[in-house]
Amino acid sequence: MVATKNNRRAKYSRQMIEATVLQLLETKPVTAISVTEVCQLADVNRTTFYRHYTDIPQCLESIELDFLKSTPFDQQATPMTNVEGILTAFYQQPQLSNLVFVEGKTKLLERMRMTTPEDLPTVDPYQMIYIWGGVKDIIRYWVKQGMPQTPKELTHIIFKNVQAKDLPPIDHFAHDNQTDL
Repeated sequence: MVATKNNRRAKYSRQMIEATVLQLLETKPVTAISVTEVCQLADVNRTTFYRHYTDIPQCLESIELDFLKSTPFDQQATPMTNVEGILTAFYQQPQLSNLVFVEGKTKLLERMRMTTPEDLPTVDPYQMIYIWGGVKDIIRYWVKQGMPQTPKELTHIIFKNVQAKDLPPIDHFAHDNQTDL
C-alpha cells in the first residue's frame, strides 16, 4: 500500500512540475525559467524536482515524449487523419503548443515528423524537407494566432498547401532562371 501512495504522490509531483513549466512558457523563454522558480510555483522541493529531471530542458523533453505517446497515430490511417489527430491534441491542450515556440530547446515538431511512416511513396528528400518546413511553419502560425481554425480546418489548409492548390503560376520566375537550371 505504501508503494501505491508513493507512486501516486510521485505522479502528482511530476504533473505539478510539468504544468508549472508549461505555464511559465506562456510568458517567458525556457532559458529564463529556473528550477527554483518551478519548485516554488509547483510547491515541491528541489530534491523532488531532481528526482524526476536533471534540468528544465529534460523536463520539456519528457513532456514532449509523453505528448507524442498519448497522441493518436495509426500506421494504417491516412496522413491527413494522423495530422488532424496531432492538431486535435494541441487544440485540446493549448499549453502544450508553447513547446512549438521553444526554439532550439524542443524537438517536438521534428519528433512529429519522425512519426511519419517510412514507407510513403518515394519522395525526393529535398521535397520532404520543404514540405515539413512548411507544415511546421503553418502549425507555428496557427498556434501564435490562437488556433482560430479547428484541427480539421487546419488539416485541410496544410494539405491544400502541400499539394500547392490555388497557388498562382510562377512561370515567369522559371523562365528568367532557365539557363541556371
